[in-house]
Amino acid sequence: MNPIADDPPTFKLTRLVNDEDTALELYGTTARLFVQQVVVVEDDRCRTESYIYRLQADPSARSYLIRWEYRRRPPRADYPYPLAHVHVNGTFPDGDPTGPVHIATARVPLELVMRNPISDWNVKSRTDDWEAILDESVQGFDYPSH
Repeated sequence: MNPIADDPPTFKLTRLVNDEDTALELYGTTARLFVQQVVVVEDDRCRTESYIYRLQADPSARSYLIRWEYRRRPPRADYPYPLAHVHVNGTFPDGDPTGPVHIATARVPLELVMRNPISDWNVKSRTDDWEAILDESVQGFDYPSH
């Protein structure tokens, strides 16, 4: 957890390697999961100001397959995208790239992001009870059931 220098009650939660934000290696695959949350501490509560979660094919951020993003507030007045959205890096059947798309979503808990690579992308869990662990962890977060 790293305090943001010009905003003391704000922290960036991410994995650092040599002082650089770095994606996590996923067990049993070359895929990576990048996780970054910006959290603001107010009184006795923490709130998520923003997050970026990326399922990546390799260490490069540009290799993302799916990218989930959320911002509590628009970063600028002319921000035309939904504050919670997902990007898909792929191609249409005719071979054209999908391009930059911002598909509106609700806020997505990290547990659902973690479920996705295991259930859909052949990432191996280190434990057989991964599903129960994620279900317990996400209890109380208001989201549609899986």
